[in-house]
Amino acid sequence: MDFNFLDNSLKNYFEILSAKTPIPGGGSVTALCASLSSCLLNMVLNYTIGKKKYSKFEEELTKIKEKNEAILKECVNFIEEDSRIYENIDKAIKEKLNPEDYLKKSVNLHFKICQFMSQIIDFCDILTEKGNINLISDTGISNILAISSFNSAKMNILINLKYINDENFKKEIKDKIEEMERLVKEKSEIVNRKVIEKMGV
Repeated sequence: MDFNFLDNSLKNYFEILSAKTPIPGGGSVTALCASLSSCLLNMVLNYTIGKKKYSKFEEELTKIKEKNEAILKECVNFIEEDSRIYENIDKAIKEKLNPEDYLKKSVNLHFKICQFMSQIIDFCDILTEKGNINLISDTGISNILAISSFNSAKMNILINLKYINDENFKKEIKDKIEEMERLVKEKSEIVNRKVIEKMGV
């Protein structure tokens, strides 16, 4: 099956997502949500970089933009890649083969999303202080989308781990995700509070 979600309209994606088919599913949606978080962050950066008022942050924010664009490229690719991996899992199960390698690929993809969203939340934290104040709500929404994507990616990781037999792999991923989750949730809540304070409402 061809997965050309990105070459078709958003309306078409919504239609096939709503249909009684397993692909695209929650994994693709997680990658889409992560991409939206990154896109919105880029918008804030684009409205900040080049402005005289924020010129003293120019170098730092330009570096953040470069890193964020690399994250965006990966997350956008995952919108389709997740479905390719799922198809391979499904095929292996139907052919009574061991799907473990593909399950691990799915886990690793979503673990990367968790790592990326952790970075984006850090970027949002910086932008609450150094980003264009007129887009403070957009910074906040990027943060909210990032933590939602993190939680969604974690859920995808857990459902795949359920069917993996490699106990060392499972333990390593679980330990990493639990530690990352503690830090990410704490930082996201801090960003959320800062945004609301900056909005002054």
